[in-house]
Amino acid sequence: MSYEKTLHNLEAPRLDLLARAIVEGSLTGLHRSPFHGFSSEFREHKMYTPGEPVKFIDWKVYAKTEKLYLKKFDEETNMRVRLIVDASSSMHYPARDVFDPDRPNKIQFAVIAAAVLTEILGRQRDAAGLAVFHEDAERILPEKTGVLHRRMMFAELESLLSPPPARRRTRAARSLHYIAESMRRRSLAVVFTDLWTGEESPDELIEAFKHLRYKSAELIVFHIRDQATEEAFDFPSRPLRFRDAETGEILALHPDAVRRNYREAARSHIDRFREAFYAYGIDYQPVDIRTPYRDVMSAYLQKRLRIKG
Repeated sequence: MSYEKTLHNLEAPRLDLLARAIVEGSLTGLHRSPFHGFSSEFREHKMYTPGEPVKFIDWKVYAKTEKLYLKKFDEETNMRVRLIVDASSSMHYPARDVFDPDRPNKIQFAVIAAAVLTEILGRQRDAAGLAVFHEDAERILPEKTGVLHRRMMFAELESLLSPPPARRRTRAARSLHYIAESMRRRSLAVVFTDLWTGEESPDELIEAFKHLRYKSAELIVFHIRDQATEEAFDFPSRPLRFRDAETGEILALHPDAVRRNYREAARSHIDRFREAFYAYGIDYQPVDIRTPYRDVMSAYLQKRLRIKG
């Protein structure tokens, strides 16, 4: 049974189980991926002391010596990674009545993708952290390892699947500057956002990303959007009413009358960020809400390999 069918039978999603299922389901297809090469390397033996975990006992050595020795390992994985999720109202587009991992809106896609990376970070013993922002930096969990800390991250992410209590305007630049100041050097920051600027200019947001890049050393931006409507403006050819998710303003228009100009403006907006990110060494990853989650995993793991290399 697929993870989608399993989750659809539950009243509420268990994000940790969903993330685990996605990772496990992707491992077969990613057997040549950067998952390989992150295992711990054997270093030496040490005498076994009663009470220590028995899973690392070297039974081959015991068969020869009749003495219990533990294998000791060097950990290769000691990165600090902070996942940063944009939870402003524009991220709740398109509107969804139910949670369906096969048909997410932008915030749901971001939450699932962040949960998947949280699962991977736990498997690789990396220190994981989380920051959530909309008008302000609402919540910051500093980078730590351990099962309890990951449970807190999953709980925080799962809370973002509920509709926002009120309209949350985007003030990403201010929030990202604040988050950047809390980052430790030689970390990796992974941002999930729709790059909606709201009341801020693109240049203000780019400056905030530059700050984050400087403070964290490495930065990936997953640009999440519904490509069909937000870029192609693919709506029915009839008069429609559009509501701004953050201000509530309603605009009545015919899509055919503005489609060409809209597409040009959308393309210019994306190109502005793409060029700036390239200039400042920021890894830009555009993803549609229909993108398989394994593609996000692969992009992250490829980045991690480059850093560790």
